[in-house]
Amino acid sequence: MAYGDYDGPNKPDKGKEGGSCNRTRCQCAPARWYNHGSYAWYCDDCRDQIEFDHVNLRAWQTRWQPKLGHPMFETREMMDSRASKSTEEAATCDPQS
Repeated sequence: MAYGDYDGPNKPDKGKEGGSCNRTRCQCAPARWYNHGSYAWYCDDCRDQIEFDHVNLRAWQTRWQPKLGHPMFETREMMDSRASKSTEEAATCDPQS
């Protein structure tokens, strides 16, 4: 279902990992993409539309990505991989190890 096609009640799993998309007029599942700005999960199509909108992308790349060091949207696998790399880097820098 394309964004804007739905005009009914929200599903109980809206915006949750693996549930339905967090976008207001979308109920697609699975929500695979976590948005670090809204702290919610989105479907593939809505993620593409939101992340690659030129205004959103420019704002993220200039204001947030330099500070945070990660993209606007990530899958669980991407976040877990980034977390494990940070843990490994911290362990190699720890003089007590």
